[in-house]
Amino acid sequence: MIYLQKRKRFLKRFVVFIILSSTLCVFVFILNLLFSRFSWNLDLYHHPLRLIFFAAFAATLFYKPFDYFVLVLFRHVFFRKKMARLQALKNASKSLIHTLDLKELSNIMVNTVSEIMQQRIAVLVLWDHVRKIFWAPSSCGLAISALPKIHFEEKDAMIRFLKDSRGLVEREKCLREFSWPEVYEISKGFELLGAQAVISIFCEDDWMGFLSLSGKKGGASFSSDEARVIEDFAEAAGFALRGALHVDELKQMNEKLKDLQARLLQTTKLAAIEQLAAGIAHEIHNPLTIISGKAQILLLKKNKQLDDKTLDQTLKTIVKQTKRAADITRKLLMFSEPKSSGKDVIEFESVVDDTLALISYQTTLDEITIRKSISKNIPPFMGEINEIREVFLNLILNAVQAVEKKGMIYIQIRYLERDGFIEIKIQDTGKGIPAETIPRLFNPFFSTREGGLGLGLFITQQIVHRYQGSIHVESEPGQGTVVLIHLPEKSSSWGGDPVPAMPQEIRVES
Repeated sequence: MIYLQKRKRFLKRFVVFIILSSTLCVFVFILNLLFSRFSWNLDLYHHPLRLIFFAAFAATLFYKPFDYFVLVLFRHVFFRKKMARLQALKNASKSLIHTLDLKELSNIMVNTVSEIMQQRIAVLVLWDHVRKIFWAPSSCGLAISALPKIHFEEKDAMIRFLKDSRGLVEREKCLREFSWPEVYEISKGFELLGAQAVISIFCEDDWMGFLSLSGKKGGASFSSDEARVIEDFAEAAGFALRGALHVDELKQMNEKLKDLQARLLQTTKLAAIEQLAAGIAHEIHNPLTIISGKAQILLLKKNKQLDDKTLDQTLKTIVKQTKRAADITRKLLMFSEPKSSGKDVIEFESVVDDTLALISYQTTLDEITIRKSISKNIPPFMGEINEIREVFLNLILNAVQAVEKKGMIYIQIRYLERDGFIEIKIQDTGKGIPAETIPRLFNPFFSTREGGLGLGLFITQQIVHRYQGSIHVESEPGQGTVVLIHLPEKSSSWGGDPVPAMPQEIRVES
């Protein structure tokens, strides 16, 4: 191919040189005739070599200006519209790199080439690494129903041929190089795309796919200038497509991560509820047993006279126990409510009380003492109530599991007016955590408890970071654990994506 290009370039220069020399010969000969009437005469009739030598010298001297003049003449006079189209395609190729959306980039490519190069059909075919096929993300001039039918496998004859082809390949020219069986297989691909020419799209040495064109009207071949501009366009498209494909992969991964995070949130919530189920069932069972017993007493004495005092006490007991059971179920349902569409004013004391009510059976059974201290000067804090409930449930459950028997848990909430933070401190007298384990506590699926999911602290940290807050753990084996949370009084990123934790962390000695 390089040899052919050099030969064409040589022939072009030779032809231009001959034309220029011949023109100069005629011009000088005419001048000689004009000046023959005067005393000055070159006598070129009798010395033709002198004329040829003079013309050759002049042609060599004026070759470059003449070549440039011819080029400008053809570009700006005879083929002005064509050159304008080619320049428009060049300009369009430079702007491709700024588009990172794969669908938008594909549409721009096929529409631009189709409009500027006057193609009836333009189809972009790309390699899908997941499905292991070549597919068409976009087309221009092709029926929408036909687009999903376009797919090629790596073993297809057309794909094997194009993988080794660089530059614009026209159907009629390439088919002459193959035998009839190969021509038949390759032709099927051209017919499926309605293509008369195709150009492979590379990004450096990575083959990404190809762009098919229906060909010019009347079946005319592409000129060398047109082919070169289309090839430049395909080269720029290769770099743009690589960036767009990477962005598209990141978007897909982000969607999968969001879906996974939603599932993890639901899993940890269900795990917490499952852990509380036994205690809550016992809490509800007690009042129901009392209600049942009192109701049986009333049934046994329904035909006997009951004094008003006994009847009043029995009914009051039934009402009290019914209210107790309803209160427990109401508090439990709070944790399964859907997220509200707006912000809520968080009443920390109410949230703590609701959480302690859910674990009261477990703490009573293990003889765990819980002390709480909630300041009255805490400013209104806006947030999602279910997220704050989940934070307290995860942390208090961790403290209960760490304390095990006859321990203490301290819950302190106060407002640090000087720093503008609401401080939540949960401390237990449990067995503590080794220093080398603390950095891994917030990793998903890491748990110090056998059978634990390892999602509680991870999700708690994500929620705290949503409010631009920080969470820190301090612990020593045998000395208990302290979990300290700082929430800014006014969180500007509520409801947004998780943001990095605040750089300052307050160290608390156990």
